[in-house]
Amino acid sequence: MGYVDVAGVAYTLPDGRTLFTDVSFRVGEGAKVALVGPNGAGKTTLLRMVAGDLPVKTGAVARFGGLGVMRQFIGMLGNGRAEGGAPIDDITLAAFALSLAAPLVRTAGERLARAEKDLAAAEARGRLSTSAQQAQMRYAEALTAWGESGGYEAEVLFDTVSTLIMDLPWDATRDRPVRTLSGGQQKRFALELLLRGAEEVLLLDEPDNFLDVPAKRWLERRLRESDKSVLYVSHDRELLNQTADRVVAVEGGSAWVHPGGFGSWHEARVARHERLEERRRRWDEEHEKLRQLTLMYKQKAAYNSDMASRYQSALTRLRRFEEAGAPPLPPKDQEIKMRLSGGRTGKRAVMCEQLELENLTFPFDLELWYGDRLAVLGANGTGKSHFLRLLARGGTDGTATSVDGGEHAPV
Repeated sequence: MGYVDVAGVAYTLPDGRTLFTDVSFRVGEGAKVALVGPNGAGKTTLLRMVAGDLPVKTGAVARFGGLGVMRQFIGMLGNGRAEGGAPIDDITLAAFALSLAAPLVRTAGERLARAEKDLAAAEARGRLSTSAQQAQMRYAEALTAWGESGGYEAEVLFDTVSTLIMDLPWDATRDRPVRTLSGGQQKRFALELLLRGAEEVLLLDEPDNFLDVPAKRWLERRLRESDKSVLYVSHDRELLNQTADRVVAVEGGSAWVHPGGFGSWHEARVARHERLEERRRRWDEEHEKLRQLTLMYKQKAAYNSDMASRYQSALTRLRRFEEAGAPPLPPKDQEIKMRLSGGRTGKRAVMCEQLELENLTFPFDLELWYGDRLAVLGANGTGKSHFLRLLARGGTDGTATSVDGGEHAPV
């Protein structure tokens, strides 16, 4: 079993501002620990430090056991580009699966892919040439390393997950571009690989994004059943409530640990803020008392030299009190406002007549009236994003005028 220990970790932004400091917590064996906090507080940064993507200059991070990582944006390999410099949208499912595999398997898989490519190029020039023979030797060595690293076992896992997600064997999907999968399918593919893999510790950054409702229920069940140690970031209150053993709240430039589940976290947060406010109130009262005492002795020392020593003593006491620092104030809640009003241009805002998304939906009709609130629901991969992108492009009237001024791919 694996675990993660974070002790006194801090991170400073490139502009010199401190994002967070003195962050300490532990993800024990088999524990499910959730990282929560407002946007921009540093949850993803902290997760990347635990994963080893960012250096830990202050404090320490200790990990034991194999590590599996799913980043916030699916398909992010290294510097955002695939091997060979191709845009990240062009990576194949095979490259994506390798990015989630154990380091030995990943290294051996990349070596095998290069050897296969070199062999094909050399044989195209001449099967009996010296370069072709050398390429065959390198391919044989790469194939041996692939087997010794556990590559064949990994292929069995890839095939299992491919069949589950796309109902197709691995040989039929391995060269498929990742962009051809919906966001939910990409997430399911990554989560299945990690949850079924051998790594004892998982770091998951917003694993529930893009998942439909049944998939979210599946994720809740799988996290509860898994014996892996999981540290994850999520904004889904239901997922947090159903899966988190403990909650680490990143806020106010640091973090604190709630030993219970998410259901009792908000109440614990309110109580903690009340304690912080009370400590700060007492500190302010004591500070004002010392300041007034110092001021009194200063006035008396002006006409009574016997009071000079008391004035110096009070001054020293006040300085030490201030140098110790004030207790922190509770962090302010974010003020989020949403304006859903706009200029009324007509009674009917959207009209669809016998609209069919190729290979996704049957023809359907739809009318959306001004002021309506319409939810687009459906399983992952059924065309929800395609439909919204079609509307964003201005519909099918031939002008393809974007309603927001942006560029949207054709549907």
